[in-house]
Amino acid sequence: MDRQFNSPLLVSAVSALFSMGFFALTFSFPLYADHLHYSSGFIGFLGIFVGIPFIIFAYLLLRKTGKQLLIALRLSILLMVPVSLMFLFISNYLFILLVVLADILGALFYVSVELGIGSTDADNLAERYSTAWGIPNLVAPLIAGLVLQFSGFVPLFIVTIIFFAAAVAFLPVGGIGARKAENLRKSGISLALVLPMLFGGLSPGFLFYVIIPYLRILQTPYVIIGVIGSIPAFFSAVSFIVLSRTKSEEWHKYSIISALLLGVPLLVFAFHSIVMIAILFAFAGIGAAVAFSKILSYISRSSSSSYGVLYYESLFGIGFIAGSISGGYIFEYFGFLSALIIFSPALIYAAVMIALIRYGRGRLLVAS
Repeated sequence: MDRQFNSPLLVSAVSALFSMGFFALTFSFPLYADHLHYSSGFIGFLGIFVGIPFIIFAYLLLRKTGKQLLIALRLSILLMVPVSLMFLFISNYLFILLVVLADILGALFYVSVELGIGSTDADNLAERYSTAWGIPNLVAPLIAGLVLQFSGFVPLFIVTIIFFAAAVAFLPVGGIGARKAENLRKSGISLALVLPMLFGGLSPGFLFYVIIPYLRILQTPYVIIGVIGSIPAFFSAVSFIVLSRTKSEEWHKYSIISALLLGVPLLVFAFHSIVMIAILFAFAGIGAAVAFSKILSYISRSSSSSYGVLYYESLFGIGFIAGSISGGYIFEYFGFLSALIIFSPALIYAAVMIALIRYGRGRLLVAS
């Protein structure tokens, strides 16, 4: 097999295998924290280790050469194997350390791959990569839920070890081209138009690190939690297909639609049955698809791919941190009232944008 990074087959294989292990492993984090009887506030605090590494690496790797990106990518794959092995010997204190290490290596992997793709001229590489991590995003929670339901945490950790070890077999040896200076140009990106990327992180941060562990308090079976955890990925995939056929470039409309959809989980404040929570996960998936499809298209047309990675990883990371940590502590004291606090900014943003455009004060914003 061609071991060059610019091989679509290699990118697909290594991304799919790593993502299967990573998404299954990280899906277990809030559930295992609940198993250890950590508070809602502390479980939400764990979510900051998802967001912060993405922000840091998106900035640190922004100007790195192709060779340096390749080293970062190879390190993330190789080091994830011993880190995942250590989960077999997990304890209260070791668990927190391993969560931090796994989230750091996961962020290093995805950021280095995305920046590497931006520096190659290979056809369909980005599409193959998106599919390769998109399918595990859908399937991994289902697998994790089934394994947890019938076998427990240790067998799940063994499954993730197998996927990470298999990814090593596709370790790239080259193929990330030289990165030209003009590829790192800045351009005029309207922060107002890309702000829904922040809500795109806030929603999963709250839903996965606050609501998912709460489902265990309701004695919801792991297999049902796995199904619910897969719902956003399923609806995102369907939405991506629909959006790919939509050629409109009225970016402000997509920003508003995305914010509205990502603000809908506010309804968890009033309706918090398992069925309603599943529906809200679906809305979150559709809203994220709009943000990561159309708003990213706007970013890519307004800036270089590298700055595009910096923008969306940073906004998504900040949102995820806010959704998990603030959601966790607010939920601990206010219960489902926290949804009103966490999701109202998205709806306020949508209302302000609609008002600006309706009364003619958003022309500059729309023109951006």
